[in-house]
Amino acid sequence: MRFKIMLFVAALMTFLSAVFVGALFYISDLLLFPYKPREKWLSVETIECSKWLRETAFGDLSQGHPATKPVDLSCDEALNLPAQSFYTKNSRSERIHYKIYENLTEQQKNSPDPLPLLLHIHGVSGSHLHGARYFKMAARLGFQLAALDLSNHGLSDHNGLGASYGCREQDDVIAVVDALNAQFAGRKILLHSTSMGSMATVNAAAVLLSRQWQDGVKPFQALVLENTIPSVSELVLSSPQRPNVPQTLIDLGVWLSQKRGRVEFDSCAPMLAAPRVTVPTYFLNSTDDDVVSPEVSRKLADALPLGSVFRRKVFDRGRHSAVWNGQPAEVEKDIADLWASIRN
Repeated sequence: MRFKIMLFVAALMTFLSAVFVGALFYISDLLLFPYKPREKWLSVETIECSKWLRETAFGDLSQGHPATKPVDLSCDEALNLPAQSFYTKNSRSERIHYKIYENLTEQQKNSPDPLPLLLHIHGVSGSHLHGARYFKMAARLGFQLAALDLSNHGLSDHNGLGASYGCREQDDVIAVVDALNAQFAGRKILLHSTSMGSMATVNAAAVLLSRQWQDGVKPFQALVLENTIPSVSELVLSSPQRPNVPQTLIDLGVWLSQKRGRVEFDSCAPMLAAPRVTVPTYFLNSTDDDVVSPEVSRKLADALPLGSVFRRKVFDRGRHSAVWNGQPAEVEKDIADLWASIRN
């Protein structure tokens, strides 16, 4: 009888241990490999339109959601936009893909002054296709559109480690900005990013701005940051998508994510880089955001040097990574005002 009890206890402990480890890996996967099948995190992907892309990223959210029509063009139309692909290498020798879109009008193409570039940096699980929605917007504002694929996303190299929330992705942004400056000498750049892409952009901006540039010309002139995340710690503590489990379990899941992803989130949190971002920056958020609240995003805006925040707005419409979709005209006017402030 005693042997049977011991056997039962041992089996129960083994079962509970397996459940506990499984829960840790589940939480870890939520951070490292969110929103898309695991296999797409392991190799170059097929770029295609998902339900979220059709209804949210490209959808007209001005009257709420889900959208029944696109803002400017549909996701399926965006797949066939005229564009040219390029590759550069980041500091880890990974190939990073980016596209230059032929979105300019004939008059803009023939302009005597080189038109600026708008480089879009997508969020976690995204791709350059997320930036294609701005094809017409960029032309309306007088920019040629470019969009990249962060490492482990889209057509860029995948190392199997998943998302690192700006820690490694900052190198991808640096590599593409350097490539654009070499490829289009004399053309100014506006960095336009969302969610994890904003984390990568803030970190990259701090590095790029610390360099000595010829004649004092900056590698980019301004930032547009959508629903920024100040740190992974802030994200897991406050996100509406936070699992309903004890905080200790979440902390252990984050620890496991760092071990599996070979990264230390706290050491490369955008909050640490923000004080070195000295270009005009426009922050925008939506109250209808199921990932990061405007209050959390504000912490990053508050960390920028005095005078660097050009404008900060919280809108009632739009979703996470789709704020423009809720009020395109107002957001475009803000970006136009931002760029005009640099020229004047």
